[in-house]
Amino acid sequence: MSNILTIRMMQAADPSQVAGLSRFFKTGKGQYGEGDRFLGIKVPVTRGIVKECWSGMSFGDLEECISSEYHEIRLAALLCIVRIFKSAKKDAELQKECIDFYLSHTRFINNWDLVDLSCYELLGTWLLDKDRSLLYRLAESGKTIWEQRIGIVSTLALIRHGELDELFRIADIMLDKDGPMHDLLQKATGWMLREAGKRDPGRLVGYLRKNWDRMPATMRRYACEKLPEDTVKSLKIDGHGSIVIRKAVREDLPRMQEIFALARKFMAESGNPRQWAGDYPSNELLLKDIGNSDSFVVTDSGSIIATFVLRAGEDPTYKEIREGDWLDDGPYATIHRIASDGSRKGIVHLVTQFALAQYDSIRIDTHRDNSVMRNALLREGYRYCGIIRCWNGSERLAYQLIAR
Repeated sequence: MSNILTIRMMQAADPSQVAGLSRFFKTGKGQYGEGDRFLGIKVPVTRGIVKECWSGMSFGDLEECISSEYHEIRLAALLCIVRIFKSAKKDAELQKECIDFYLSHTRFINNWDLVDLSCYELLGTWLLDKDRSLLYRLAESGKTIWEQRIGIVSTLALIRHGELDELFRIADIMLDKDGPMHDLLQKATGWMLREAGKRDPGRLVGYLRKNWDRMPATMRRYACEKLPEDTVKSLKIDGHGSIVIRKAVREDLPRMQEIFALARKFMAESGNPRQWAGDYPSNELLLKDIGNSDSFVVTDSGSIIATFVLRAGEDPTYKEIREGDWLDDGPYATIHRIASDGSRKGIVHLVTQFALAQYDSIRIDTHRDNSVMRNALLREGYRYCGIIRCWNGSERLAYQLIAR
């Protein structure tokens, strides 16, 4: 005999909605929901029925519902399990029974809504204080795309508690797989990356920068949805065309000084007249940089449009930092004296990518009044660390970016 949940769901069937739901959940031949059947019940109606019935449902009743031929009844069973799990906060044995039931019936959790409306509230929440290796196994070797999606979307519970490591590791797992990534897995991974970015935008931008070229388009699009437009534009500057970065030579000095003059003028006009006062940097300093092989120029079709210093090793001015601390104490490289002629956007992005291709940790500083550079650094994923003093005693805001 049918249980009360099945009876109530059958009573709520709306045949006029069946065709639309069947199309929406891709039930046609060869589609991911092929052969699934619908009663025509919208999710809010299902939730209302579950609210009335869940407390009287046994696991035997749920077994009947989860194996139903009807999509909405399977969803109702999952929502009941979520309710039972949440109500058993002080009953670890009952919660585990819910998790065991869930994991032993994944063959019936066979569409994206069934996954997304249940997995993170059950499995993700259950694993908040436990080992998370199960999520890695599901994402990497789940028997179906739905089990793999469970592994991905379950991280939402962790993300909402500020724990992002599992998601970024699972994103790596998905990217490292052979063959094309299913569109629904792209969407799930991109969605979770977007959610992680709400908690730590710098880490998301850093991850996107490192993996942009190998991420499929749908995954990138979902991950970038909440990022500022100019940040996304900077991330897209990967096919550099005629852009070349090379070491500077003595013959570049006149053009480099022209660029520094343009940069000083721009900084003064944008509210930062003190960072590079006078004729800084001097020819003597630039020639020293060139002699140390630390000086680089960015060229576009052979013409120099920007210059910077990239120096590995400990920077004396970074030994002491106030009102904060560096992200780590490991080896790093420092970017200094970055300047452009303004002819091309995204120079900070290009220089950062160039640096990250060689070093895992990059440090940089800028004047408090240099809002343009400060904003550019944050867009690139640098994190503000504190205040350092330059060789002349003036203060600078210090930032660091670590490759992940």
